[in-house]
Amino acid sequence: MAQIETWKETYTVDFERLTRDWITRFFGKDAVEPFEVGILSNPKQHIIDNGGQLFFAVESGKVLGCVAVIRHNDTDYELSKLAVSPEAQGKGLASALFESAFDYAKSVEAKKLIIESNTILTPALGLYKKYGFVEVKDFVPHYKRVNIKFEKELNN
Repeated sequence: MAQIETWKETYTVDFERLTRDWITRFFGKDAVEPFEVGILSNPKQHIIDNGGQLFFAVESGKVLGCVAVIRHNDTDYELSKLAVSPEAQGKGLASALFESAFDYAKSVEAKKLIIESNTILTPALGLYKKYGFVEVKDFVPHYKRVNIKFEKELNN
């Protein structure tokens, strides 16, 4: 059974590997955007040091999944970079990562969670709806591959 752990320096390579693999599997090898390269290679600077957190599903020392909670401001946080390795899918890891991300958001008194996604990711969209996220109609995406946005108000 996988354990959910927070970021450690040694997990940086796993964060980059899982995220890059996920993006290229669904959107092609050129879909990682230039501004993402820094986030993926240095999540401490871009996520942790800005008040966010990373969560990892780890089993027998192997990192099987990850999710980032990115702080936008004192009240708004984004769930991003949710990725589970193909061999570990269907084991509930995405839900476990989501639960950890929610707990973190509540612990920092976030008022709103944001997710940007794409409509081709049907299982992910189902997960977002299961957790009460609602679609936002008018928005400017942060990534070229994004065509749908969700938000969830939190009542801490």
